[in-house]
Amino acid sequence: MPLKPFLLCALLCLAWSAPVAAQPLQVVVSVLPQQYWVERIAGPRVAVLTLVQPGDNEATYSPGPATLAALDGARAWFTMGVHFELAWLERITRDRPGLEIVPLYAGLPLRRVEAGIAAGGAGAPAQGRAHDHDHEGMPDPHTWTDPRLAARMVQRIAETLARLDPASAEFYAARSLALQDELLELHDEIAARLAPVHGGTFVVFHPSWGYFADAYGLHQLPIEISGREPGPRGLAEVIRRGRAAGVRVVFVQQQFSQRSALAVAEALDARIVEADPLALDYIDNLRAVSMRMAQALGAEPGGALK
Repeated sequence: MPLKPFLLCALLCLAWSAPVAAQPLQVVVSVLPQQYWVERIAGPRVAVLTLVQPGDNEATYSPGPATLAALDGARAWFTMGVHFELAWLERITRDRPGLEIVPLYAGLPLRRVEAGIAAGGAGAPAQGRAHDHDHEGMPDPHTWTDPRLAARMVQRIAETLARLDPASAEFYAARSLALQDELLELHDEIAARLAPVHGGTFVVFHPSWGYFADAYGLHQLPIEISGREPGPRGLAEVIRRGRAAGVRVVFVQQQFSQRSALAVAEALDARIVEADPLALDYIDNLRAVSMRMAQALGAEPGGALK
């Protein structure tokens, strides 16, 4: 339930009276949506180091020497379970015993990564990917595409910041409650917008939007097969399944090759929709994606997608 306006105002006024530390608390996040949450909760009281920057691939990211050096002053790392963390978590924490690891996904209802298309086998490695291990059946790390799960992670961030910086605990709590309320309102807004296309299917190269699809009664059909673009038979199978499901939209994002996605969209006469799950402006981005999705699936009037 949304907070009462007068209660929210009182909480925020109380929070702003908390003293500001001389030096901001330093924390690390893995992806840009987390940076948005921390900055909304903490403002200038916390300095955020975001590892995966715009255009980077969260599956294959590797921190450079300057980034590793910047980690030395951090108190906490809010992890998400994204794939690069599996390779770097032990290496980063080994020399930084004071760096607290806070897995934001712990305790959340995790879905599994969709099975790849069985027919045809994999082709060349996907653009920007240096690994080919199988993600199929692993926990899907893209929890943040469901704003209800984001609200739960926001609460965990605020609780951690309050423990590390008790003098600002009320400040963090008040701003966290306001953000959680906004996220739940966003969920209600998106649910209403996508209700007319409940059961619809969309194609995406990398399966980044599974939690979003689950939250709003949609189905995600990934092109990628275990980190690789599909071969000719695999691509034909995606197209066959897309036609059977009446697919009208293909999601693309800058971190991955668009070659296969464009081929599938042409074969299906489907719209290409830009949808970046790693965008910094978290709330505006999810709202925009939902609008594009509704329009592409027929819930809203046609025309140029913004």
